[in-house]
Amino acid sequence: MFSKSGIAMAVVAGIVLIAATSGGGAAAPLHTGNAPHAVTGPVIPGGADGRPRLLQCPPSEWAYGGGYSVTPAAGRQLAPQATDVVESHPNDNGTGWIVAVRKDHYRTPWGIESSPANLTVHAVCTEGQAGPHGG
Repeated sequence: MFSKSGIAMAVVAGIVLIAATSGGGAAAPLHTGNAPHAVTGPVIPGGADGRPRLLQCPPSEWAYGGGYSVTPAAGRQLAPQATDVVESHPNDNGTGWIVAVRKDHYRTPWGIESSPANLTVHAVCTEGQAGPHGG
């Protein structure tokens, strides 16, 4: 899931940047080149197995935040237990987001054949400036 505070910080930083560069007189046009935007990775079948998964931001962009979504495969249902988040953080150089979670799904209707559910990693990326996590 995306961090609301991280997105809010990005919006405030963008407003401060625009205000600082607009100077006096006529208002400067809105520049959205540095605006944070969502990047969604592919669905990783069985990816909720606790192993770290990395989603890179596009070239010259920095990870500002990130998260994940877990979904069952066709004909399966998510287990009722909460998702175990092992890690969710930027990579070492701040250019991507790493997620590792554990969540099972099972064949319906009998609740048998448990296996890791599908995982999708999400990142909030921004270009032209380092994110709050370094880079």
